Amino acid sequence: MESHCFACGSDDLVEDYAAGDLVCRGCGMVLIEHLIDDSPEWNNYMEDDRDREDQNRVGSALDERTGATSLETYIAAPPTAKKSKGDIAKPFHLSQTAQVLRRKEGFTQLRDYCDTLQVNTTVAEYAISLYAKLDGLEDFALRRQSNKNRLYAAILYISCRDCGNTRSYKELENMTGVDKFKIGKMVTQITQANVFEQRGPTPRVKSEDFLARFCSSLNLPTKTRIIASPIVEKATKMGLVEGKAPHAIAAGVIYIVAAFTNAKRSVEEVSQVTSVTANVVKEVAKALNKSKKDLFADVPEIKVA
Repeated sequence: MESHCFACGSDDLVEDYAAGDLVCRGCGMVLIEHLIDDSPEWNNYMEDDRDREDQNRVGSALDERTGATSLETYIAAPPTAKKSKGDIAKPFHLSQTAQVLRRKEGFTQLRDYCDTLQVNTTVAEYAISLYAKLDGLEDFALRRQSNKNRLYAAILYISCRDCGNTRSYKELENMTGVDKFKIGKMVTQITQANVFEQRGPTPRVKSEDFLARFCSSLNLPTKTRIIASPIVEKATKMGLVEGKAPHAIAAGVIYIVAAFTNAKRSVEEVSQVTSVTANVVKEVAKALNKSKKDLFADVPEIKVA
């Protein structure tokens, strides 16, 4: 590349990207013609491309988890194709394997469900990786799964649990329309497949995992959540809520603690937010109220305006 004009000696040179020329601003001499632009390709095809701050390379990176071996390609219809007079040849897409199409569909659906659940990207990526690994297992027979939503729900349950964004079976049932017991069976099948190498036992879902989210959704004060956590722990140790699901225990504790902190919420409000039926919330609250003095013995009476 020239650094000075051979006609006038000026170093004020500029590239004309439209014409592909290197021009001297001092005398107007065209020093080089038909330059090859070796800068990266961008997806903004306008004259002021290079002044834009949001330049992006064309296309997205290839996700190896889809099983695709190359970028997608569109080619023109073969010359042997029968065409009537006046028809214009239409491009068609190179055929992709059934595995790639199946994984892309699964990835898209999992991302949509994660948006609905309002979980972070970590959960979505974990779920996608889990789906891809299951699809690679011959014994799991993912391609023969008749109810895909059941598989998606089970994967999301495991992903949320392992990433610390726990969701209950009932919440996933409401979202996917799949019975919670069927989701549980699928979770067991996935766990037995040993897709990920777990260090230690499988994480257990605890009532404490739901407290912060439920309190936030009910717009309860911070003190309510702080008090609710030790109450859940005490109730569990005392055996007051045996046989109840973790999210149901959390719902019942929040109901009585909210009243204790002068931030009472109705049973219907708690039921709607927690996906626990009103009757179950009442049952848990009734069991807790029998030992209310012991549960709140070490908790100072806090009133929230």
